[in-house]
Amino acid sequence: MTSQQIRAQEDIRYQAMLDADIATLDRLFDEALVYTHSSGLVDGKKTYLEGVRDATFDYRSIVRSDETILVRGDHALVSNRCRMDIYVSGVRKALDNHVLAVWSKAGDGAWRFLALHSTPVGDHAPRP
Repeated sequence: MTSQQIRAQEDIRYQAMLDADIATLDRLFDEALVYTHSSGLVDGKKTYLEGVRDATFDYRSIVRSDETILVRGDHALVSNRCRMDIYVSGVRKALDNHVLAVWSKAGDGAWRFLALHSTPVGDHAPRP
């Protein structure tokens, strides 16, 4: 898969998050998904999809920038800066994060979203 194809998959994933499109997210996500939020919360596929379904994660806007994509064999790494307006359990949050997403080619030949790690940028980062 090329960088452009991975970028297209990312576009579909982010739009599905905004639309709370569980069917599309379910199709894109690997069964072994590890989704690490900027808060440190870690979800698997089932719990993340439940969070989107029940509006625990209610995405209002997502803006990506500074995106780089590296494809190596059956894996792709996507790094970007991501600004989100989201309600988490009913509380509005304006997030500004560095994000690393991992895509992997599955046994059936389809590319699946395997992992995400999100880290707050600058002043948004929690202090020890």
